[in-house]
Amino acid sequence: MSPIIGLTGMGGRASGAFLSGPGGATEYEFWLWGGGGGAGSQNRTGTNYHTSTYTKIKEGGAGGLVYVRMQFVSGTNLLLTVGGKGIGAGVNGNGTKSTGGYNGGGRGSIANNDGSGSGGGYTGIFLGTGDGDKTQAKAIAISPGGGGGAGGPGYFNAGFSNGGGGINAGYNDGRGNNGTKGGLTVVRLAGGGLLTSGGLRGDANSPGGDYTAADSDGAALQGGQGSTNSNAWGTGGGGGGGWFGGGVGAHDGNNWDGGGGGSGSAFVRGSGLVYNSAGNATLSEVVYVSHTFYKQTFGYDGDGTSNLVAPGYENMNMPVGTANALYPGGNCAYGGLFDTSPSDYISNSGYDGAIVYREYGIGSWSTLSTSGNTTITI
Repeated sequence: MSPIIGLTGMGGRASGAFLSGPGGATEYEFWLWGGGGGAGSQNRTGTNYHTSTYTKIKEGGAGGLVYVRMQFVSGTNLLLTVGGKGIGAGVNGNGTKSTGGYNGGGRGSIANNDGSGSGGGYTGIFLGTGDGDKTQAKAIAISPGGGGGAGGPGYFNAGFSNGGGGINAGYNDGRGNNGTKGGLTVVRLAGGGLLTSGGLRGDANSPGGDYTAADSDGAALQGGQGSTNSNAWGTGGGGGGGWFGGGVGAHDGNNWDGGGGGSGSAFVRGSGLVYNSAGNATLSEVVYVSHTFYKQTFGYDGDGTSNLVAPGYENMNMPVGTANALYPGGNCAYGGLFDTSPSDYISNSGYDGAIVYREYGIGSWSTLSTSGNTTITI
């Protein structure tokens, strides 16, 4: 999977001057996979409304994939941070909201009878050396996390309930995919993160179908946050982290199923895309060379297989780039799978993202495939 060169805003090359300084400049290339979202649960309070038959519903969305080349002034410190997996419903304890994936994954939700998965965290490159440098003003490139899967009965009822996965194929600007529907009475799907704002929380035409908390919409570097709800069934999945995070999925839409969370948005500084003021500013240590957003069609696996019709249920848990020779393996960036244990309230978590990088065209690749921070000096 070679980068696409020559298309501004997707895989173009900078037209400006390259860096020159006392120590010169060095060009690096990076592959960034975001963390996959966690899956939602079946009935967490008893053994009824369970199934042991695998169905592609309530699964976490895949993390996105971004390739980027940049020049850096010698001596520049870069913080490479790998996004964490979204946590499956029940993993943190029955009745406890699933904690969001490392780097901005939105937490899951809890209803009386089920729980949702949390969003996966973004993977990114920042100027600096620590967590305090993970701000939009210091961001260089970001690949988004996938949305969390929703909760509900174990069998397919009316809602697909899958988290949004990867980067939206309908655009060239890196926005995230929406989460999938939670029932027949959908008002609004949970939105994917955008270039200047977070994805909106989902809404369903039922009592309590719309989250009212302000943090349920995506925000800068943060997926929408789930909450504890009074409805009997149908918790919406947490939003994926990103440049701007995805929104939380809707509550039960009078059909028992919650909606999946949206995935976050991608970001590349200097790419020519129009962001907010923090993203449009130049950084003296960095010059853009090229980038590619590897996009995922809504309701498709990352390899291009359609899940638009049953029994696919618009599933997006498989990431783009698994055939890339540099893909780290180990289910990197996958969303959590549906839980087929008929008496188990614990669902499956997603998988961490990764960074694979080297000096451009020179030497061997280095791979970071566990969530957390690594600092390198150019």
